[in-house]
Amino acid sequence: GHATLASAAVLLGTKQVDGNNVTFYAKNDKLQAELIVSPPSLTSSFIAAPSSNNNSNASRIAMDFPWKNVSLIPAGEEDYKAVLNMLSNAFFGTSIKAEVESDLTAKFCAFFNLKDQSHALFSQHILGIGTTDVKEDLFIELTEEGFDLLDGIKVDYSALSEWLGYSRGVIICCVAGKDSTEVENGSKSPCNKPTVDFRSRFFGPKVGIDEDPVTGSAHCSLGPYFGTKLGKKVVVGKQESERGGLVECILKKEEGRVCIVGTAVMTVSGMLSMPI
Repeated sequence: GHATLASAAVLLGTKQVDGNNVTFYAKNDKLQAELIVSPPSLTSSFIAAPSSNNNSNASRIAMDFPWKNVSLIPAGEEDYKAVLNMLSNAFFGTSIKAEVESDLTAKFCAFFNLKDQSHALFSQHILGIGTTDVKEDLFIELTEEGFDLLDGIKVDYSALSEWLGYSRGVIICCVAGKDSTEVENGSKSPCNKPTVDFRSRFFGPKVGIDEDPVTGSAHCSLGPYFGTKLGKKVVVGKQESERGGLVECILKKEEGRVCIVGTAVMTVSGMLSMPI
């Protein structure tokens, strides 16, 4: 996602290709990117919102990706139980930070510790466990309270590789609360940023990534999942890694595609001379 966004911004922003579209040929798919030059009539205010600093080097790029479905695992099945055990080991085996030993940690331990808690307690926070198409990613939906309890917990990333039912990463997500409009500098008045529809984190221990800052490809399943759940054709997700970021998804179910929108800023340009 990042490489496609940056490449498209350079090619389109410097007019190295004709028009406002460019097509990239990836290993398993064709990826189309479009330079956004005028606000389309969408329900979201995010897609064509100007940069807050009016940076003339900023380019808004819409990238066309394949739609990915989530297949849920029925509660009580062996795979469901195995995932719960993996989460217990990963999020609070012996790896909880000493500085977060608090009531919050105790609540989180009660949330995830299979040995001491009943399945009924899990069901209060885990709303769904499943996998994306071809079992690429493990997909876990929590309540927002459960998602917040992850904050401050040191993750045992190797433990997240225990379950063999996925091949790439672990997506943990939740529906965002009603008061999820982005604000700046602690202000209570909303700025020109969108209301966030869902929140997520992405871990990729099986591909050498502990926690990815922002994962465009994960939104190929996050967007459709929460768009369907919320009855929306445009949804905005907030990925809550240490760096974090906002990702907008325009859903094209009939075409089986997800349009992911991002911003690229040209910071340095130059010329590389090479002898031939």
